[in-house]
Amino acid sequence: MDVIYSDECALHYPPYEITRGQIKKYAESPARFLAIKTSLQSQPNTFHMIPLKQHNMDDYTIQQGLHEVHDSDYIEFLKTIYQDWVAAGGPSDAAIAETFVHPNLVGPLDPDHYKKIASNNVRGKLGLYNFDLSVAYTQDTWTSVYAAAQVAVAAADRLKSKQSHAVYALCRPPGHHATCNAAGGYCFINNTAVATRYLQHGDSNTKVLILDVDYHHGNGTQDIFYDDPSVMYISLHGYPGYPYFTGSSEEQGRGDGHGYNINLPLDPSTTTDHSYLAQLHKVLEDPKVIEFDPDYVVCSLGLDTWHEDPVAGMQGIQDMNTYDKIGYTIKQYAGSRPVLFVQEGGCHVESLGELVSRVLKGFLQE
Repeated sequence: MDVIYSDECALHYPPYEITRGQIKKYAESPARFLAIKTSLQSQPNTFHMIPLKQHNMDDYTIQQGLHEVHDSDYIEFLKTIYQDWVAAGGPSDAAIAETFVHPNLVGPLDPDHYKKIASNNVRGKLGLYNFDLSVAYTQDTWTSVYAAAQVAVAAADRLKSKQSHAVYALCRPPGHHATCNAAGGYCFINNTAVATRYLQHGDSNTKVLILDVDYHHGNGTQDIFYDDPSVMYISLHGYPGYPYFTGSSEEQGRGDGHGYNINLPLDPSTTTDHSYLAQLHKVLEDPKVIEFDPDYVVCSLGLDTWHEDPVAGMQGIQDMNTYDKIGYTIKQYAGSRPVLFVQEGGCHVESLGELVSRVLKGFLQE
């Protein structure tokens, strides 16, 4: 299997985050990227490692992909917020939000009005374009964020150009919590969404099924495609839990997109290896999922379902063979369709490389 990566993904490393009422060491660390890369590099007969620079994607194509998913002002914010923060006298270690745009704060005000006000102050900008305290900005954040998006698009391009049938995009930071105009949950650019739009570019009839197996609900991916019948989004996730406001089975899409959003909320205290796989099989065998008949399958590959994960974890998922079976189940559903794996969460560094390897090798199993 081809693996696209960029070492620039390891540069983003804020000194801390604020979660659960505590200042903590940043959990979404470069060690995640390095653990996965090292594991896959050690298996050259199975994984073909391709540095991003060898794929030769032009900057215009990447920028076009970003703007098909994210608002232009949000992208500009991501590019410039650290420099703006330092210029305004903020500490150089990291920029982090301290207030947020709660609906009851802005009330009936027009969004353009309060965005104009917020743009006058760097702290206002942070509150406008972030929704939690897990995201922090350093001088290297945009470099890593942009590299991750490039990796996702390059991987999608190998599928679209038929150079590969299955590709793994080793993205970091992850992306499925990022909405079209807000960062959160360690996510800045929604790599999965950008790759999906790239696969669809030039053909309005192209259909994509996104399967999100990260422990957390991909609120950003859901939001981006909620009205879109050309993208079916399926998420299996711990519930109730982060991001706390989304992820129920009642969220089924809107307008033309109704019925194309499927959430499977799972109790993390009772979900086991067997029950998780049963739910995965059940949803992929659902007649409406089969009838959707996508042209591509994209997997948001989070490994934080593992019971030892320090940020999440399903307590009953304790058999690593489960991850081989997840990969094989995706293969069974995909059939002859091209498949893109995009790295999302997972913070148990000691097992992360093996878990990723198992999913991908499970998919490659004959």
